Amino acid sequence: MNRRIISKKGILFVLLLTAAFLMAGCGKKEGAKTKEGIAFLENGDFESATACFEEAESLGESEVFLNRGYGLLYMGKNDYESAIDSFTLALQADGSIPGDVDYDINFYIGVCYYKLGRFEEAKERFDAVLALKGKSVDAYVERGTVLLAMNNHDEARADFEKAMEIAPKDYGLAIDIYCILKNAGFEAEGMTYLQKAVDSEDKKMSDYDRGRLYFYLGDFGNSRDYLEKAKGSGNSGEELILLLGQCYENLNDRTYALTVYQSYLATSQSKAVYNQMGMCYASSGDYESALTAFQTGLGLSDVSYDQELRFNEIVTYEKLGDHIKAKELCASYVNDYPNDEAGQREYQFLKTR
Repeated sequence: MNRRIISKKGILFVLLLTAAFLMAGCGKKEGAKTKEGIAFLENGDFESATACFEEAESLGESEVFLNRGYGLLYMGKNDYESAIDSFTLALQADGSIPGDVDYDINFYIGVCYYKLGRFEEAKERFDAVLALKGKSVDAYVERGTVLLAMNNHDEARADFEKAMEIAPKDYGLAIDIYCILKNAGFEAEGMTYLQKAVDSEDKKMSDYDRGRLYFYLGDFGNSRDYLEKAKGSGNSGEELILLLGQCYENLNDRTYALTVYQSYLATSQSKAVYNQMGMCYASSGDYESALTAFQTGLGLSDVSYDQELRFNEIVTYEKLGDHIKAKELCASYVNDYPNDEAGQREYQFLKTR
């Protein structure tokens, strides 16, 4: 799973929580209800998280962790201004001695500023994070992303190189940097990180790592072979299945790709896999099966991938010629995700049908 919150959407809370409990030495303890609320956030359950935080407040639990929790909640809702306000309250409640919680919160404030397009302020926060923890790979990557947005290409590359210097065998990091550079219009440059990793003489590199590196290099044949080896050795996780299925799709074997997805879903529940399976059906023109896949995914208890699934459901109804249903669903979608430009364009189109 990609760990960077700037470079990939749809997995926010799993990423945020990687640093959630690095709070040793800050002199304050996270209350039980606050911790419960954070657990709900991990599953994207905003309503239950809010209820827990409100109860935590009434119980007088730590303002540091409580306001941090509210900040993460607002980030999940894409309300970055409110998130910054909550994080700032958390920092004020923590006192004057810097600790792990200050690193954690300043990091997320930097992300919020980036999301708001306030790049100078974002950079200042990541500067502060690196002043506290000079070997933070994530902070170097995020600051590099901000610098790219500020058109400071050389400085951005220096940060990416520093991150790779700290973690030279972190192949997920190489993929993250590739994705960031690709999204900024420097795909060829980003591929050098992938190629360097593939060409390394690391005999301990796993088949899974080599397979996913080849995937992003666009070598789907080699990627399939290594991912199949990893799968045969017992790695049958969601991320491997998603990459392996897409390899078969890109090799024009959609029938087997569907078999990969269906076999996984026979024993595991995954909104991400239902979403990819639906897109595979849609690419074959089987919109009825695609709709079933998207709706089955939406029926699962957690709310991860709901935005992607809901948008794909709308487009599928449109493809099936049911513009009334598509418009009805899209009206609700743009209300819940007002900043989604693709959703707004789709809604404007459907209103003309």
